[in-house]
Amino acid sequence: MKVRSLLALLSFASFAWSQTLKVDVRTIEVFAAVSDGNDRPITNLQQQDFRVEEDNRLQQIRIFEPQSSAMTMALLVDTTGSMATDLSRVKNGVARLLSSIKPQDTVGLFTFANGLNKLSDFSKDKNAVLGAILKTRAGGATALFDSLAQLSREVSRHGGKKAILLFTDGDDNMSVLSLEVAMKDVQRIGVPVYSMLYGRALQDPKLHDRLEKISISTGGISFNVRNPDDLPNVFARVGQDLQHTYMLSYQSDSEAKDDWRSIKVSLPNHPKLKVRAKEGYWR
Repeated sequence: MKVRSLLALLSFASFAWSQTLKVDVRTIEVFAAVSDGNDRPITNLQQQDFRVEEDNRLQQIRIFEPQSSAMTMALLVDTTGSMATDLSRVKNGVARLLSSIKPQDTVGLFTFANGLNKLSDFSKDKNAVLGAILKTRAGGATALFDSLAQLSREVSRHGGKKAILLFTDGDDNMSVLSLEVAMKDVQRIGVPVYSMLYGRALQDPKLHDRLEKISISTGGISFNVRNPDDLPNVFARVGQDLQHTYMLSYQSDSEAKDDWRSIKVSLPNHPKLKVRAKEGYWR
């Protein structure tokens, strides 16, 4: 009887000890683009070249994907009523983008008006994506914030390098989420957002600044498209930038909840190179 009691006590102590040591570990993915002083991409870096810090604490890079590895892209295109005149140029831009990416890259096509619509699931079949965008028609209101937050969650389920390419020409007049809440959701997930802003999106300073902030804080880029004829070139530039992105992954044991965690990516042995990566994430 004493032996059984002792074993039970040891079992309980072992369980309590394991619970005490339990740490909420979260895998954080950071996507980094590196360029020289002339904005030319640097494509030959290795894991040991990078240094990642979270709140000034050095992190161990556990997974590294070079710029040559495949990527998952989600195209999020505004097809609201205001896009009726220029939608054909957007279609040409998407076609230009699809022709510039690698065969192993995966692309999904989504549009938004009253809500998020999936026109083509993630696939390496670029012809399927092209066929889907060519069939789109403009119409409806604008649920931009809801659509961007929802798509961020969907893209985050895919492993490896990933990004969202957003094109919009107007303000939101349909979403349930506010811009602030949507921003926090997108930043918490951390998928890079490349935003192409056009038309009325350039005339609203608050909307423009917030969308630009989403792009910068997640490691993407924001483009102001003032001439619709420039759309194909802008889409091509985004495609080229995506081809030269590195992925760095580490495990964070931060226990703070609902708090902003800052991230810094540097190249200690290459001080003249520039690094663009997300600034942090919401825990």
